[in-house]
Amino acid sequence: MQECKKLFVVHLSEREYFAVPKNLKLLAVPLFELYDNVQRYGPVISTIPQQLSRFQFNMIHS
Repeated sequence: MQECKKLFVVHLSEREYFAVPKNLKLLAVPLFELYDNVQRYGPVISTIPQQLSRFQFNMIHS
């Protein structure tokens, strides 16, 4: 049997937010900026685009 993983992206309304501890910082970074950018984001985070390319994404709009 083939493994199946599901990931759901949920849109947050203006009244909802991410709770981030004061000693940490939340950044929204485009995937193209992460790609092969080891100097800025390190060896693990810079490989996220390559790791995501292994999956097939189906977008469903409701």
